[in-house]
Amino acid sequence: MQKEINTGVMLNVIPTQQFKTTRVVISFLKELTDRKELVMQTLLANILETSSQAYPTQKAVALELSKMYGASFGTTVSRRGQVHILNFVLNCVNDNYLLHPEDLLGQVFSFLKELIFAPLANDGAFDEATFERQKLNLTAYIEAVKDNKQSYAALELQKVYFEDAIQQVANYGTVEDLASVTAAELYAYYLEMLQNDQIQIFVSGDVLEAEVEENVLALPFGKRTTAITKLCYEQPTRTQVVEVVEKQTLNQSKLDLAYRLPTTYRDANHYATVVFNALLGGSPQSKLFANVREKESLAYYASSNFDPFRQLLLIQTGIKTRDKEKAYSLIRQQVTDLAAGKFSETELENIKLNLINGYESRLDNQMTAITRSQLDILSQVSETPATWIEKINQVSHQDVVEVANLAELQAVFFLDGGHI
Repeated sequence: MQKEINTGVMLNVIPTQQFKTTRVVISFLKELTDRKELVMQTLLANILETSSQAYPTQKAVALELSKMYGASFGTTVSRRGQVHILNFVLNCVNDNYLLHPEDLLGQVFSFLKELIFAPLANDGAFDEATFERQKLNLTAYIEAVKDNKQSYAALELQKVYFEDAIQQVANYGTVEDLASVTAAELYAYYLEMLQNDQIQIFVSGDVLEAEVEENVLALPFGKRTTAITKLCYEQPTRTQVVEVVEKQTLNQSKLDLAYRLPTTYRDANHYATVVFNALLGGSPQSKLFANVREKESLAYYASSNFDPFRQLLLIQTGIKTRDKEKAYSLIRQQVTDLAAGKFSETELENIKLNLINGYESRLDNQMTAITRSQLDILSQVSETPATWIEKINQVSHQDVVEVANLAELQAVFFLDGGHI
């Protein structure tokens, strides 16, 4: 069931008896216009997750959750192209499995209403002590990412590849932007979010649609005035490859490549692109794994990932510094070989089978159906598991070749670990 509760407020009920739990997700979505919003949304998510007027401490929040038979609750932030998403996620046991059933769904929505609409704030600003503590925690988290050199290299390549300032940085923002955020500024941003962001509410479990709708209507969401106009980010092709080298003293160098691959989520080439990425470096049966890592022993790891919301094909490898040129050439050769059709029907069928097996195993996760439903709304294209499997099976040898020929190398980042 999908139903617009108010303008810009969408309710999605996913009835299922597959799980013994009920999962509720309330998502705030918006197109970002300023890079600083990334870190503000992340900081806001952390504050709203850990405190409210009724539950002023993290311990008080945890105690309330324990009263709901050990329910779990958290916030997440993510990015889909040009759209940023802040999720409130609560998972609890279904009433049907309690010894003495009670209105647990009602308790869940009351809790979420408190956390979302009654934050720990006064005089137009978030509680200063809570704000400063979460600001310090987020600063430490962002700084810690730099110690993971695989993530660091991928983020540095992102800066090189993208022209747009928002796309250049991680979805949790930067320390530089975080430093200037004040408790009053963030509270004003929170009020704007409540008023303007698109709202998607998902409830999955053995639930009655009428009961869910009754609880949702108790949430004071007004009409939204701002709609999402564009999901995917598209970047013009560069005429020259941009290469950046950074030196650090490391045990392992990182060589990452960024290709522009102009296919978007669920367009005509989407499924062939999924198969192409798996063939290239998205699975243990891939060309990068077999040829660069195993056969030639040029990489400690070698993989690829495709972001259909930003048309970005990312190849990541960990190598010895002395192998840089040889590895660089061999990595590019794998893309060239696929574009030339140098892969067998057996390889293609094995990759497709591997993709389908992985997809089917994820169907046992309750969040999978919610994520799929959200993507249906964002892309405005509905897809059942059966449809996905059918379209993967339909991908031909020629389909993969055509997609591979669309990939254009745009940027390279080499994190030089030294003379090793």
